[in-house]
Amino acid sequence: MSHTSTAQYDIALASGRQSRFPNTFLQPSLRPVWQDTITWLLLWPMLTLIARQVVYFSGPARDTAAFALGGAHESHVYTYVDFFFLLGFTLACARQTWDVAIKNKALLGLMCLAVISVLWSTAKQTTFQVSIKVWVGSLFACYLATRFTSQWLMRFLIFMGVVTALGSILFAVAIPSYGVFAGYAGGAWQGITSHKNTLGLAMAYLLTPIFFVDGIKLNRRILYSLLMLFVLYKSQSKGAYLDTAAMLLFVGFLYLARRLRISDLMLIILVSGVLITATVIIGVVFLEPITFALGKDPTLDGRTVIYKLVWQAITKHPWLGYGYTSFWYPGSNESQFISLSLDWPGIGYSENGFLELLLALGFVGLSMLLAMLGKAIVQGSLLMRSTTYTPRIGWFMTILFLALMTNIDAGWFLAVDNIDWVLIIVACVGLNEEWGKLRTAKATSVFA
Repeated sequence: MSHTSTAQYDIALASGRQSRFPNTFLQPSLRPVWQDTITWLLLWPMLTLIARQVVYFSGPARDTAAFALGGAHESHVYTYVDFFFLLGFTLACARQTWDVAIKNKALLGLMCLAVISVLWSTAKQTTFQVSIKVWVGSLFACYLATRFTSQWLMRFLIFMGVVTALGSILFAVAIPSYGVFAGYAGGAWQGITSHKNTLGLAMAYLLTPIFFVDGIKLNRRILYSLLMLFVLYKSQSKGAYLDTAAMLLFVGFLYLARRLRISDLMLIILVSGVLITATVIIGVVFLEPITFALGKDPTLDGRTVIYKLVWQAITKHPWLGYGYTSFWYPGSNESQFISLSLDWPGIGYSENGFLELLLALGFVGLSMLLAMLGKAIVQGSLLMRSTTYTPRIGWFMTILFLALMTNIDAGWFLAVDNIDWVLIIVACVGLNEEWGKLRTAKATSVFA
Protein backbone atom coordinates (compact mmCIF):
# COMPACT_ATOMS: atom_id res chain seq x y z
CA MET A 1 0.00 0.00 0.00
CA SER A 2 1.40 3.40 -0.96
CA HIS A 3 1.90 6.26 1.44
CA THR A 4 -0.95 8.12 -0.26
CA SER A 5 -3.40 5.27 0.20
CA THR A 6 -2.20 4.85 3.79
CA ALA A 7 -2.94 8.48 4.49
CA GLN A 8 -6.40 8.05 2.97
CA TYR A 9 -6.88 4.96 5.12
CA ASP A 10 -6.05 6.85 8.30
CA ILE A 11 -8.29 9.75 7.28
CA ALA A 12 -11.12 7.32 6.72
CA LEU A 13 -10.40 5.73 10.08
CA ALA A 14 -10.40 9.15 11.71
CA SER A 15 -13.78 9.87 10.14
CA GLY A 16 -15.12 6.64 11.54
CA ARG A 17 -13.91 7.56 14.99
CA GLN A 18 -15.40 11.03 14.66
CA SER A 19 -18.78 9.44 14.04
CA ARG A 20 -18.41 7.55 17.31
CA PHE A 21 -17.25 10.65 19.20
CA PRO A 22 -19.11 13.59 17.63
CA ASN A 23 -18.39 17.17 18.58
CA THR A 24 -15.75 16.50 21.21
CA PHE A 25 -12.70 18.65 21.82
CA LEU A 26 -10.72 15.44 22.36
CA GLN A 27 -10.91 14.56 18.67
CA PRO A 28 -7.69 15.59 16.89
CA SER A 29 -8.08 17.40 13.60
CA LEU A 30 -6.18 16.89 10.37
CA ARG A 31 -4.13 20.03 11.01
CA PRO A 32 -0.47 19.82 12.06
CA VAL A 33 -0.35 17.91 15.32
CA TRP A 34 1.11 20.79 17.31
CA GLN A 35 -1.97 22.89 16.49
CA ASP A 36 -4.37 20.45 18.16
CA THR A 37 -5.75 21.13 21.62
CA ILE A 38 -5.36 17.44 22.44
CA THR A 39 -1.59 17.69 21.85
CA TRP A 40 -1.18 20.24 24.60
CA LEU A 41 -3.51 18.36 26.95
CA LEU A 42 -1.42 15.22 26.49
CA LEU A 43 1.93 17.02 26.72
CA TRP A 44 2.35 16.89 30.51
CA PRO A 45 1.40 13.25 31.18
CA MET A 46 3.31 11.99 28.14
CA LEU A 47 6.40 13.99 29.04
CA THR A 48 6.25 12.51 32.54
CA LEU A 49 6.01 8.98 31.09
CA ILE A 50 8.97 9.62 28.78
CA ALA A 51 11.08 11.12 31.59
CA ARG A 52 10.01 8.50 34.17
CA GLN A 53 9.79 11.33 36.63
CA VAL A 54 7.94 14.58 37.08
CA VAL A 55 10.07 16.91 34.98
CA TYR A 56 11.99 19.57 36.91
CA PHE A 57 9.89 19.19 40.08
CA SER A 58 11.68 15.92 40.88
CA GLY A 59 14.76 17.89 41.86
CA PRO A 60 18.42 17.83 40.79
CA ALA A 61 20.14 14.76 39.38
CA ARG A 62 20.98 12.17 42.03
CA ASP A 63 24.64 11.75 42.90
CA THR A 64 26.58 8.57 43.64
CA ALA A 65 25.59 8.58 47.31
CA ALA A 66 21.90 8.83 46.44
CA PHE A 67 22.19 5.90 44.03
CA ALA A 68 23.96 3.84 46.67
CA LEU A 69 21.00 4.40 48.98
CA GLY A 70 18.53 3.72 46.20
CA GLY A 71 16.71 6.95 46.98
CA ALA A 72 14.55 8.80 44.53
CA HIS A 73 13.19 12.29 44.73
CA GLU A 74 9.69 12.39 46.15
CA SER A 75 7.11 14.53 44.36
CA HIS A 76 3.83 13.01 45.47
CA VAL A 77 1.64 16.02 44.63
CA TYR A 78 2.81 16.17 41.01
CA THR A 79 2.64 12.39 40.69
CA TYR A 80 -1.02 12.49 41.72
CA VAL A 81 -1.66 15.30 39.24
CA ASP A 82 -0.22 13.12 36.50
CA PHE A 83 -2.29 10.12 37.69
CA PHE A 84 -5.53 12.10 37.46
CA PHE A 85 -4.53 13.38 34.02
CA LEU A 86 -4.31 9.77 32.79
CA LEU A 87 -7.51 8.83 34.61
CA GLY A 88 -9.35 11.76 33.04
CA PHE A 89 -8.38 10.74 29.51
CA THR A 90 -9.37 7.15 30.22
CA LEU A 91 -12.78 8.10 31.62
CA ALA A 92 -13.43 10.47 28.70
CA CYS A 93 -13.85 7.42 26.43
CA ALA A 94 -14.44 4.75 29.08
CA ARG A 95 -16.68 2.42 27.08
CA GLN A 96 -14.47 2.30 23.99
CA THR A 97 -11.31 1.96 26.10
CA TRP A 98 -12.80 -0.92 28.08
CA ASP A 99 -13.92 -2.64 24.87
CA VAL A 100 -10.33 -2.61 23.65
CA ALA A 101 -9.04 -4.05 26.93
CA ILE A 102 -11.59 -6.89 26.82
CA LYS A 103 -10.54 -7.83 23.28
CA ASN A 104 -6.93 -8.20 24.45
CA LYS A 105 -7.46 -10.90 27.06
CA ALA A 106 -3.80 -11.52 27.95
CA LEU A 107 -3.38 -7.83 28.78
CA LEU A 108 -6.54 -7.85 30.88
CA GLY A 109 -5.32 -11.00 32.63
CA LEU A 110 -2.03 -9.32 33.53
CA MET A 111 -3.85 -6.29 34.92
CA CYS A 112 -6.16 -8.49 37.00
CA LEU A 113 -3.27 -10.62 38.29
CA ALA A 114 -1.43 -7.51 39.46
CA VAL A 115 -4.42 -6.56 41.63
CA ILE A 116 -5.09 -10.11 42.85
CA SER A 117 -1.43 -10.47 43.87
CA VAL A 118 -2.21 -8.29 46.89
CA LEU A 119 -3.46 -11.55 48.48
CA TRP A 120 0.09 -12.98 48.72
CA SER A 121 2.08 -9.76 48.72
CA THR A 122 4.20 -8.89 51.74
CA ALA A 123 3.53 -5.19 51.08
CA LYS A 124 -0.22 -5.27 50.50
CA GLN A 125 -0.87 -1.54 50.60
CA THR A 126 1.91 -0.75 48.14
CA THR A 127 0.87 -3.58 45.81
CA PHE A 128 -2.74 -2.40 45.80
CA GLN A 129 -1.84 1.25 45.20
CA VAL A 130 0.62 0.55 42.41
CA SER A 131 -1.62 -2.04 40.74
CA ILE A 132 -4.36 0.60 40.51
CA LYS A 133 -1.84 2.80 38.72
CA VAL A 134 -1.09 -0.14 36.41
CA TRP A 135 -4.76 -0.28 35.50
CA VAL A 136 -4.98 3.44 34.81
CA GLY A 137 -1.73 3.47 32.80
CA SER A 138 -2.69 0.39 30.76
CA LEU A 139 -6.19 1.69 30.06
CA PHE A 140 -4.65 5.02 29.04
CA ALA A 141 -2.61 3.10 26.46
CA CYS A 142 -5.83 1.42 25.25
CA TYR A 143 -7.37 4.90 25.03
CA LEU A 144 -4.54 6.10 22.80
CA ALA A 145 -4.79 2.98 20.63
CA THR A 146 -8.52 3.24 20.05
CA ARG A 147 -8.96 7.02 20.11
CA PHE A 148 -6.42 8.19 17.55
CA THR A 149 -5.18 7.09 14.17
CA SER A 150 -1.68 5.67 14.06
CA GLN A 151 -0.54 8.49 11.77
CA TRP A 152 -1.65 11.06 14.35
CA LEU A 153 0.05 9.11 17.13
CA MET A 154 3.30 8.91 15.18
CA ARG A 155 3.24 12.63 14.47
CA PHE A 156 2.46 13.31 18.12
CA LEU A 157 5.40 11.17 19.27
CA ILE A 158 7.69 13.01 16.85
CA PHE A 159 6.48 16.27 18.40
CA MET A 160 7.20 14.79 21.85
CA GLY A 161 10.63 13.71 20.61
CA VAL A 162 11.48 17.30 19.66
CA VAL A 163 10.22 18.59 23.02
CA THR A 164 12.13 15.93 24.95
CA ALA A 165 15.38 16.39 23.02
CA LEU A 166 15.37 20.20 23.16
CA GLY A 167 14.33 20.13 26.81
CA SER A 168 17.16 17.72 27.59
CA ILE A 169 19.69 19.92 25.78
CA LEU A 170 18.42 22.94 27.73
CA PHE A 171 18.67 21.12 31.06
CA ALA A 172 22.14 19.73 30.33
CA VAL A 173 23.56 23.05 29.12
CA ALA A 174 21.70 25.68 31.17
CA ILE A 175 20.82 23.68 34.33
CA PRO A 176 23.54 21.01 34.58
CA SER A 177 22.63 20.21 38.20
CA TYR A 178 19.40 18.83 36.78
CA GLY A 179 20.41 17.67 33.31
CA VAL A 180 23.89 16.14 33.73
CA PHE A 181 24.00 12.68 35.26
CA ALA A 182 25.60 12.89 38.71
CA GLY A 183 25.94 9.17 39.36
CA TYR A 184 28.66 6.79 38.27
CA ALA A 185 29.23 8.14 34.73
CA GLY A 186 30.56 11.66 34.90
CA GLY A 187 29.55 13.94 32.04
CA ALA A 188 26.70 11.83 30.69
CA TRP A 189 23.42 13.59 30.02
CA GLN A 190 20.18 12.60 31.64
CA GLY A 191 18.34 15.69 30.39
CA ILE A 192 14.76 15.90 31.62
CA THR A 193 14.69 12.19 32.51
CA SER A 194 15.46 10.28 35.70
CA HIS A 195 18.65 8.56 34.46
CA LYS A 196 21.11 8.61 31.58
CA ASN A 197 19.90 5.17 30.43
CA THR A 198 16.31 6.41 30.52
CA LEU A 199 17.26 9.27 28.21
CA GLY A 200 19.01 6.90 25.81
CA LEU A 201 16.07 4.49 25.62
CA ALA A 202 13.58 7.35 25.29
CA MET A 203 15.45 8.61 22.23
CA ALA A 204 15.39 5.10 20.74
CA TYR A 205 11.62 4.75 21.14
CA LEU A 206 10.92 8.30 19.94
CA LEU A 207 13.06 7.68 16.85
CA THR A 208 10.87 4.79 15.63
CA PRO A 209 7.90 6.71 14.13
CA ILE A 210 10.02 8.78 11.74
CA PHE A 211 10.56 5.70 9.52
CA PHE A 212 6.85 5.01 9.07
CA VAL A 213 4.96 8.31 9.28
CA ASP A 214 3.50 9.88 6.14
CA GLY A 215 3.80 13.43 4.84
CA ILE A 216 7.16 14.51 6.31
CA LYS A 217 9.83 15.67 3.89
CA LEU A 218 13.15 13.83 3.71
CA ASN A 219 15.21 16.77 5.04
CA ARG A 220 13.00 16.98 8.14
CA ARG A 221 13.25 13.23 8.67
CA ILE A 222 17.04 13.50 8.56
CA LEU A 223 17.12 16.48 10.93
CA TYR A 224 14.83 14.75 13.41
CA SER A 225 16.87 11.54 13.27
CA LEU A 226 20.11 13.44 13.83
CA LEU A 227 18.58 15.27 16.81
CA MET A 228 17.48 12.00 18.42
CA LEU A 229 20.84 10.32 17.75
CA PHE A 230 22.78 13.33 19.10
CA VAL A 231 20.93 13.28 22.43
CA LEU A 232 21.22 9.48 22.51
CA TYR A 233 25.00 9.83 22.05
CA LYS A 234 25.25 12.38 24.86
CA SER A 235 23.46 10.01 27.23
CA GLN A 236 26.50 7.69 27.04
CA SER A 237 24.14 4.74 27.47
CA LYS A 238 25.98 1.80 25.89
CA GLY A 239 22.92 -0.41 26.13
CA ALA A 240 20.81 2.18 24.30
CA TYR A 241 23.52 2.41 21.60
CA LEU A 242 23.28 -1.33 20.93
CA ASP A 243 19.47 -1.39 21.13
CA THR A 244 19.18 1.50 18.67
CA ALA A 245 21.64 -0.08 16.24
CA ALA A 246 19.69 -3.34 16.35
CA MET A 247 16.43 -1.42 15.85
CA LEU A 248 17.79 0.36 12.77
CA LEU A 249 18.85 -3.00 11.30
CA PHE A 250 15.36 -4.34 12.00
CA VAL A 251 13.78 -1.38 10.17
CA GLY A 252 16.00 -2.20 7.19
CA PHE A 253 14.93 -5.85 7.40
CA LEU A 254 11.25 -4.82 7.34
CA TYR A 255 11.92 -2.78 4.21
CA LEU A 256 13.45 -5.80 2.50
CA ALA A 257 10.75 -8.15 3.79
CA ARG A 258 8.11 -6.18 1.90
CA ARG A 259 10.00 -6.07 -1.38
CA LEU A 260 11.87 -9.35 -1.82
CA ARG A 261 10.53 -12.61 -3.18
CA ILE A 262 9.71 -15.11 -0.47
CA SER A 263 12.63 -17.36 -1.51
CA ASP A 264 15.11 -14.48 -1.24
CA LEU A 265 13.60 -13.43 2.07
CA MET A 266 13.98 -16.92 3.50
CA LEU A 267 17.61 -16.94 2.40
CA ILE A 268 18.24 -13.66 4.20
CA ILE A 269 16.53 -14.98 7.34
CA LEU A 270 18.67 -18.13 7.20
CA VAL A 271 21.92 -16.18 6.71
CA SER A 272 20.92 -13.74 9.46
CA GLY A 273 20.23 -16.63 11.81
CA VAL A 274 23.67 -18.08 11.14
CA LEU A 275 25.33 -14.67 11.68
CA ILE A 276 23.43 -14.08 14.92
CA THR A 277 24.36 -17.52 16.20
CA ALA A 278 28.01 -16.95 15.28
CA THR A 279 27.91 -13.53 16.98
CA VAL A 280 26.54 -15.06 20.18
CA ILE A 281 29.23 -17.76 20.18
CA ILE A 282 31.98 -15.19 19.58
CA GLY A 283 30.50 -13.01 22.31
CA VAL A 284 30.63 -15.88 24.80
CA VAL A 285 34.15 -16.97 23.85
CA PHE A 286 35.59 -13.45 23.76
CA LEU A 287 33.36 -11.94 26.45
CA GLU A 288 36.18 -10.32 28.42
CA PRO A 289 37.89 -8.31 25.64
CA ILE A 290 34.53 -7.31 24.13
CA THR A 291 33.10 -6.03 27.39
CA PHE A 292 36.32 -4.17 28.23
CA ALA A 293 36.25 -2.56 24.77
CA LEU A 294 32.71 -1.34 25.50
CA GLY A 295 33.79 0.05 28.83
CA LYS A 296 32.09 -2.78 30.76
CA ASP A 297 33.35 -5.59 32.92
CA PRO A 298 32.72 -9.31 32.18
CA THR A 299 29.88 -9.40 34.72
CA LEU A 300 28.15 -6.61 32.76
CA ASP A 301 28.52 -4.16 35.65
CA GLY A 302 27.48 -6.86 38.10
CA ARG A 303 24.32 -7.82 36.21
CA THR A 304 25.21 -11.50 35.89
CA VAL A 305 25.62 -11.75 39.67
CA ILE A 306 22.25 -10.03 40.18
CA TYR A 307 20.62 -12.39 37.67
CA LYS A 308 21.91 -15.42 39.55
CA LEU A 309 20.68 -14.21 42.94
CA VAL A 310 17.33 -13.09 41.54
CA TRP A 311 16.81 -16.45 39.83
CA GLN A 312 17.41 -18.22 43.13
CA ALA A 313 14.69 -16.06 44.67
CA ILE A 314 12.31 -16.79 41.76
CA THR A 315 12.65 -20.55 42.25
CA LYS A 316 11.22 -20.18 45.78
CA HIS A 317 7.96 -18.63 44.48
CA PRO A 318 7.92 -19.69 40.83
CA TRP A 319 4.24 -19.66 39.89
CA LEU A 320 2.75 -16.45 41.26
CA GLY A 321 5.83 -14.55 42.39
CA TYR A 322 6.02 -12.36 45.47
CA GLY A 323 3.23 -9.95 44.57
CA TYR A 324 3.40 -6.93 42.30
CA THR A 325 6.17 -4.49 43.43
CA SER A 326 6.51 -6.22 46.82
CA PHE A 327 9.81 -8.09 46.36
CA TRP A 328 12.07 -5.06 46.73
CA TYR A 329 9.91 -3.49 49.42
CA PRO A 330 11.93 -2.67 52.60
CA GLY A 331 11.65 -5.55 55.01
CA SER A 332 11.59 -8.33 52.42
CA ASN A 333 13.97 -11.09 53.58
CA GLU A 334 14.82 -12.19 50.03
CA SER A 335 15.67 -8.70 48.81
CA GLN A 336 17.71 -8.05 51.95
CA PHE A 337 19.71 -11.20 51.25
CA ILE A 338 20.46 -9.96 47.71
CA SER A 339 21.45 -6.54 49.04
CA LEU A 340 23.83 -8.05 51.58
CA SER A 341 25.30 -10.45 49.01
CA LEU A 342 26.03 -7.60 46.62
CA ASP A 343 26.93 -5.10 49.34
CA TRP A 344 24.38 -2.80 47.71
CA PRO A 345 21.92 -1.51 50.33
CA GLY A 346 19.64 0.29 47.92
CA ILE A 347 19.23 -2.25 45.12
CA GLY A 348 15.63 -2.35 43.99
CA TYR A 349 15.68 -3.82 40.50
CA SER A 350 16.78 -7.07 38.86
CA GLU A 351 18.24 -5.34 35.75
CA ASN A 352 16.04 -7.45 33.43
CA GLY A 353 12.40 -6.93 32.50
CA PHE A 354 11.57 -10.63 32.27
CA LEU A 355 13.14 -11.47 35.63
CA GLU A 356 11.41 -8.52 37.24
CA LEU A 357 8.02 -9.77 36.06
CA LEU A 358 8.84 -13.26 37.33
CA LEU A 359 9.59 -11.79 40.75
CA ALA A 360 6.31 -9.93 40.75
CA LEU A 361 3.84 -12.36 39.17
CA GLY A 362 5.75 -15.58 38.57
CA PHE A 363 5.50 -17.84 35.55
CA VAL A 364 1.73 -17.29 35.39
CA GLY A 365 2.29 -13.58 34.79
CA LEU A 366 5.18 -14.19 32.39
CA SER A 367 3.02 -16.63 30.40
CA MET A 368 0.34 -13.97 29.99
CA LEU A 369 2.92 -11.44 28.82
CA LEU A 370 4.47 -13.89 26.35
CA ALA A 371 1.01 -14.81 25.06
CA MET A 372 0.24 -11.13 24.44
CA LEU A 373 3.57 -10.42 22.75
CA GLY A 374 3.67 -13.73 20.87
CA LYS A 375 0.20 -13.24 19.44
CA ALA A 376 1.09 -9.73 18.29
CA ILE A 377 4.38 -10.82 16.72
CA VAL A 378 2.74 -13.70 14.82
CA GLN A 379 -0.03 -11.38 13.60
CA GLY A 380 2.51 -8.76 12.54
CA SER A 381 4.67 -11.30 10.73
CA LEU A 382 1.68 -12.54 8.72
CA LEU A 383 0.47 -9.01 8.02
CA MET A 384 3.87 -7.83 6.75
CA ARG A 385 3.35 -9.31 3.28
CA SER A 386 -0.44 -9.08 3.15
CA THR A 387 -2.35 -6.86 0.73
CA THR A 388 -3.75 -4.91 3.68
CA TYR A 389 -0.29 -3.85 4.89
CA THR A 390 0.09 -0.24 6.06
CA PRO A 391 3.23 1.43 7.47
CA ARG A 392 1.74 1.38 10.95
CA ILE A 393 2.17 -2.41 10.99
CA GLY A 394 5.90 -1.90 10.50
CA TRP A 395 5.93 0.68 13.30
CA PHE A 396 4.14 -1.69 15.68
CA MET A 397 6.59 -4.49 14.88
CA THR A 398 9.55 -2.14 15.45
CA ILE A 399 8.18 -1.13 18.86
CA LEU A 400 7.85 -4.78 19.89
CA PHE A 401 11.35 -5.61 18.63
CA LEU A 402 12.80 -2.69 20.57
CA ALA A 403 10.84 -3.67 23.67
CA LEU A 404 12.24 -7.19 23.58
CA MET A 405 15.76 -5.83 23.14
CA THR A 406 15.53 -3.25 25.92
CA ASN A 407 14.08 -5.70 28.45
CA ILE A 408 17.04 -8.06 28.21
CA ASP A 409 19.47 -5.81 30.10
CA ALA A 410 16.97 -3.29 31.47
CA GLY A 411 13.32 -2.53 30.94
CA TRP A 412 10.29 -3.10 33.10
CA PHE A 413 7.15 -4.76 31.79
CA LEU A 414 3.81 -3.78 33.34
CA ALA A 415 5.37 -0.53 34.57
CA VAL A 416 3.35 2.44 35.72
CA ASP A 417 5.78 5.24 34.98
CA ASN A 418 7.29 4.82 31.52
CA ILE A 419 6.41 5.21 27.87
CA ASP A 420 7.69 1.74 26.96
CA TRP A 421 4.69 -0.14 28.40
CA VAL A 422 2.25 2.33 26.83
CA LEU A 423 3.77 1.82 23.36
CA ILE A 424 3.87 -1.97 23.80
CA ILE A 425 0.11 -1.96 24.45
CA VAL A 426 -0.51 0.41 21.52
CA ALA A 427 1.42 -1.97 19.25
CA CYS A 428 -0.36 -5.13 20.48
CA VAL A 429 -3.80 -3.52 20.26
CA GLY A 430 -3.05 -2.11 16.81
CA LEU A 431 -1.83 -5.42 15.39
CA ASN A 432 -4.87 -7.21 16.81
CA GLU A 433 -7.08 -4.63 15.13
CA GLU A 434 -5.28 -5.04 11.79
CA TRP A 435 -5.55 -8.82 12.04
CA GLY A 436 -9.30 -8.52 12.59
CA LYS A 437 -9.60 -6.37 9.47
CA LEU A 438 -7.66 -8.92 7.42
CA ARG A 439 -9.89 -11.76 8.56
CA THR A 440 -13.00 -9.69 7.83
CA ALA A 441 -11.69 -8.86 4.36
CA LYS A 442 -11.02 -12.54 3.62
CA ALA A 443 -14.46 -13.56 4.89
CA THR A 444 -16.09 -10.88 2.74
CA SER A 445 -14.18 -12.03 -0.38
CA VAL A 446 -15.32 -15.62 0.20
CA PHE A 447 -19.01 -14.69 0.32
CA ALA A 448 -18.77 -11.99 -2.37
